[in-house]
Amino acid sequence: MAEKTQPAGIANSLTGDTLTVMRKCCAEKNFKNKFSQFGNFSYLRQKLKTLRVIAKKILRDFWEVHTDCEQQLKSWFQETSKAEWKSPNEIKNEYPSASILNNNRVVFNIKGNNYRLIVKINFDYQMVWIRFIGTHAEYDKINANEI
Repeated sequence: MAEKTQPAGIANSLTGDTLTVMRKCCAEKNFKNKFSQFGNFSYLRQKLKTLRVIAKKILRDFWEVHTDCEQQLKSWFQETSKAEWKSPNEIKNEYPSASILNNNRVVFNIKGNNYRLIVKINFDYQMVWIRFIGTHAEYDKINANEI
């Protein structure tokens, strides 16, 4: 079976996983025939107003070990999934203690700063990728701008 090649353009700047997520998102929202493998995201951007968080399983796995933060992580997930942030300033308005880092990364304090959650946000496509969740001590051992 021959491997598909993609034309130059936005599709080449996205990983296969990102394209898969975008297609899945379109399918969930019934945007059939509105999204191509070549990166035609303009229709998707108009229709998806709220943020899509990838992936809740990371949070679930964490709160199963650290049960004291389950409710806070569920609340963060629910609030973020309903958010329509267009810039880091809008995040700071809702979460004043959040730290804005380079490359659209944001650090959220969970459960009174006992835990740290790092996400990377693509404001244009309204996507949030969870990059790290851990204790404050674990957070101190990583480079939050590169994880």
